[in-house]
Amino acid sequence: MGRTQGGGGTSPESRGGGRTPRGPGPLIGAVFGAVWFLMGLSALHGPARTAGAVVGALLAIAVTLAVLRSRRAPVPAPAGPVPPRGRAFVRLLVVQAVLLGVGAGLINSRLHTPQLAFSWAALVVGGHFFPLARVLGAPLLRVLGAAMVAVVAVTAATALTAPGTTPWIWQALPGLGCAAALWAAVLATGARRRRAPS
Repeated sequence: MGRTQGGGGTSPESRGGGRTPRGPGPLIGAVFGAVWFLMGLSALHGPARTAGAVVGALLAIAVTLAVLRSRRAPVPAPAGPVPPRGRAFVRLLVVQAVLLGVGAGLINSRLHTPQLAFSWAALVVGGHFFPLARVLGAPLLRVLGAAMVAVVAVTAATALTAPGTTPWIWQALPGLGCAAALWAAVLATGARRRRAPS
């Protein structure tokens, strides 16, 4: 009794000042946001593409700075024991991959509307954030998921009310909209970590 584990040493939590390691969430969000942005940007042409590239570059700089700051910011240790998450996380990834693959196959082979693949991907990825928020204990992911699903709804509404904008609108709006949602989540995470007490 009274001795610490490891022969009198301190625990990892006390050595880190009650902090836990920073997860890769902001970095993953930044990278996938860039992928979505490039997909959306490639559907634009002329001045719209130029303007989008300038705005995207400025946002990418801000997101990169937010990621770097979040990597340096301390993260509070959890109040209690952290339940195992590995299996649930892997199951979510497998379900997401299956839905993406099966949906893309049906869209291309049965519906013959490949432009819908971007909205389908946004819907599946956005939807997977809802259970992922519970698995990781990260409520912000629910907001991110809702934003991505809303992007799909706006895309469908725009395509139906302005049919002359298709098929490029099916790629531009999901790409740029999902990029904005992911990057906004990264910026929000960075701001929250900066406000966290040290």
